[in-house]
Amino acid sequence: MKYGYARVSTAEQNVTPQVENLIDQYGIDPANMIQEVWTGKTTDRPALQKLINKTLKPGDTLYVFHISRLGRKASEVLQLVDDLKDRSIGLVVYELDSTDLTTPTGKLLLTMLAGLAEMELETLRERQRIGIDRAKKEGKYTGRKPVDPKIIDSALQLKGNGLSIDAIAAQLKLGRSTLYREFGK
Repeated sequence: MKYGYARVSTAEQNVTPQVENLIDQYGIDPANMIQEVWTGKTTDRPALQKLINKTLKPGDTLYVFHISRLGRKASEVLQLVDDLKDRSIGLVVYELDSTDLTTPTGKLLLTMLAGLAEMELETLRERQRIGIDRAKKEGKYTGRKPVDPKIIDSALQLKGNGLSIDAIAAQLKLGRSTLYREFGK
């Protein structure tokens, strides 16, 4: 059976071109197209994990538009490809002229491209760090604004009353990570 996986990193991005391309190019049933809005920094994504671990069976083929849709960390992508190959599941990448990456030639190509994707991510982080450092020197970047201590007190009181982190975050309009950080102090 043919399955497609399309991913974008943010809600502002549009997954539709990937989906349409894979359906048109490979005749994938739209019901078998898995879409996800999640960062590519890890392969630990709910829809991808469900597809890999529960849906795909031996003899199936997974189609993706670009190797970076699977991940940006070379070691994780290579591990994923090895796992698929061990389970007799094909992996075809449109932007690699529909190369099956579970073949020896495909794995060589994948190793090089996954390394390039990881290098691209590291370069992006380095440029971001340089930009932040420059903005700090110019006094334009002051970092995260502190949370009002009264709000933190309210959050602690709500937590003491047994409210969940999600409920507290929604009520006080704070991020869950902010609450975890503040509760950990």
